[in-house]
Amino acid sequence: MSYPFQSAPDSTLIWDPGIGVGRAYVSFAEETGKSLGVPTGLTYSDRLGGSNIDVEVFQRFTQALYDRYTETGSFVLHGLLRGLLLPSLVMLERCGGTITHKPEKEAGLMEGYADYRRFM
Repeated sequence: MSYPFQSAPDSTLIWDPGIGVGRAYVSFAEETGKSLGVPTGLTYSDRLGGSNIDVEVFQRFTQALYDRYTETGSFVLHGLLRGLLLPSLVMLERCGGTITHKPEKEAGLMEGYADYRRFM
C-alpha cells in the first residue's frame, strides 16, 4: 500500500511513498506546522488515500520550515528539521514551487538532496 501526494487542483502525482512513510511525513509536517504557526497545505483525501497539496500554502509552510532551520544554532533542531525539510523541498520543486534560499546559512543542509530527489 502507498500514500500518494498529489498537487491540487491538477492531480499531478508528486510522491508515492509507502503508507508508513507517507503517514509519518504528514504527522511530522502537521506537528511542525503547529509549532511554526503555519498550515501545511496538506489535506487528506479519502478518494486518493493520501494527501492533496495546496501548492501556495505548502510553499509558505516549506519556507517557514527552511527559515526556522536557518535561524537556529541548535545542532539537534537542525537534525530534526532536516529530516522533514529535504522531502518538503523535493515535493515543492515537483509542484513547481520554490523558496528563498540563504546559502550562507544552510551549513550542509543540501548535502544528500540529490539522493532525496532520486529516491522519492
